[in-house]
Order: sequence, then structure tokens, then C-alpha cells
Amino acid sequence: MAEFYVSLSEGEMADQIAAMLNHYNRWATKFNAMCLMSTQARYFVEIDSGKVVGCASNIPHDSRITKIQHICVLPAYRGRGIAKKLTEMAITHCNTDLVFMTIRQDNHASLSLANSLGFVYVTKHWFRDHWTLTFGRRKQNDCNQRSRFV
Repeated sequence: MAEFYVSLSEGEMADQIAAMLNHYNRWATKFNAMCLMSTQARYFVEIDSGKVVGCASNIPHDSRITKIQHICVLPAYRGRGIAKKLTEMAITHCNTDLVFMTIRQDNHASLSLANSLGFVYVTKHWFRDHWTLTFGRRKQNDCNQRSRFV
């Protein structure tokens, strides 16, 4: 059976992902490699020339639902479908039938991504200084099931 290797260690990838999230996402929390590596999250990454250029992850929320999170692509690589591909991978590799995402109301790129992947609006929450929207869908997204997320 074939074996595949990447030029980056897990620690190097986690460090680069943390740096991307801290720089390009507007989180109240600052991340570091150890914090990312100590969670139950699974990270899906796009690497170009030894550099992480995009990521998405999934993390169990409870036994029924998985959160899709940390979707980020470096500006020079945006518009190539990387976020969509990585998010689809994160959805495919979750262990639950239901998935959800929380997105800042002013993050138009992520809102468009969620819509293109069949996520439906669930609820809206005020968080510190902005509105956060929650979207959900079934892992196996069937157009007939979109309205029956909850």
C-alpha cells in the first residue's frame, strides 16, 4: 500500500494555521499550535510550497452534531475553491449526521460558502460586539431535507 508524506510536521502545520486564524479571522481568542493540537478537532489543509495556504476543521459538539470551524484561506489563494473543498472534506469526515457553522453576520464570503454548501439559517446571537449567525445541514445533504435540519 502506498504511503504519503508532507513536508510539514503536525506542529508546523498547527503553528501556521494558528498564525492564519489570528491574522485573518476576527476572533476574540488568540490561537497557538498547542491550543489547536490539544483539541479533538480534525484539520484539513491545503499546502503549497511547504506553506499552509488554507484550512478548515471539524470538532464534535456533542454525540449528534459536529461544528465546522476555522475556515481560512490566505488572500493570494482565495477564489480558487480551496475553502469549499476543505469544508466539504471536513463535513465528509465528521462522525455525526448533523453539522453546523457559526459565522459573523458581516463575513460575506463565509455566508456565501455556507449557502453554496446547502447550509440553512438556524438562529442569530449577539456575541460581544457583533451578530453571529448559525447555519446547519445534514452531513449527507439532500435538497429535500434542507428544511428539516432541526
